[in-house]
Amino acid sequence: MDQRFEGDHYVTPAGAQVGLSVHGDACVTAFVQKADYDVQVNGPYPESGCFAPPFAH
Repeated sequence: MDQRFEGDHYVTPAGAQVGLSVHGDACVTAFVQKADYDVQVNGPYPESGCFAPPFAH
């Protein structure tokens, strides 16, 4: 999971992220946590593959 800033320091939430390249122009990304989950379909990013870059373009 990506770190996020809370209070005065960074924390890494419990959970897992998955990125799967299913074709040259398609990715499936997902995350799962104890109380939440999400699945998305998108194209690859030139900078970081299936995961969105950490900062805006």
